[in-house]
Amino acid sequence: MSTLDTMATEQLDTHLAQLEDRLGRDYANVARTRLHAMVDRERARFAGARIHAFVPILVERAVRAALTTP
Repeated sequence: MSTLDTMATEQLDTHLAQLEDRLGRDYANVARTRLHAMVDRERARFAGARIHAFVPILVERAVRAALTTP
């Protein structure tokens, strides 16, 4: 039997994996390992968040900003 926390974590994992794929396509010149590390680092900032619905968009914005900053 799954708990709500488990289901939320699984959904978050799925959304972040899809995000990594999008970032990989959009920033093909960036190594996948670097993208993964960046997504993980940003995700960790929200580890204690009670609501995970906005985590993927916040992670995406932070990673894209980091990648576009000269």
